[in-house]
Amino acid sequence: MKWLCRNLYRKEKGFTLVELMVVIIILAVLTGIAIPSYMALRNRARVAAAQSEMKNIATALEVYQSDLETYPAEATWDTDLETGGYMANVPDEDPWGTDAYAYAFISSTSYTLTCASADPDIVIQDGQLQE
Repeated sequence: MKWLCRNLYRKEKGFTLVELMVVIIILAVLTGIAIPSYMALRNRARVAAAQSEMKNIATALEVYQSDLETYPAEATWDTDLETGGYMANVPDEDPWGTDAYAYAFISSTSYTLTCASADPDIVIQDGQLQE
C-alpha cells in the first residue's frame, strides 16, 4: 500500500517518453487522415469556382453576341468584354493560379471557353457547360 501511495503522489511531474510517443503517433495518424480529405475538398472548391467564373464569362459573351451579332475575336475577347461594359473584370487567372481561360472563336455564332487547369478540363461550348 505504501508503494501505491508513494507512486501516485510523487513530487516529480511530467510525461514519460512512451506517453509522448503515443501522442505523436496519434497526431500523425489523424494528420494522415485529414490531409487527403482537405486536398479533395480544396480541389472541388476550385472546380466550382472555375465553373462559376466561366458561367459569368459565358453570360457576358452571350450578351455581347446578342448586341453585336457576333462573338468577339480571340485576340481581344477579354478587353472587348471589359471595355464594352459586358463584364466589369475578366479574371486574369483561374483558381489554380495559372493563365486564365482559353477562348476559341469558331464562328459568329459559336465559341469554346476552356479551363485546362481542372482535371478533367472544364469546357463551355456556346454558353453550355459540357459534362
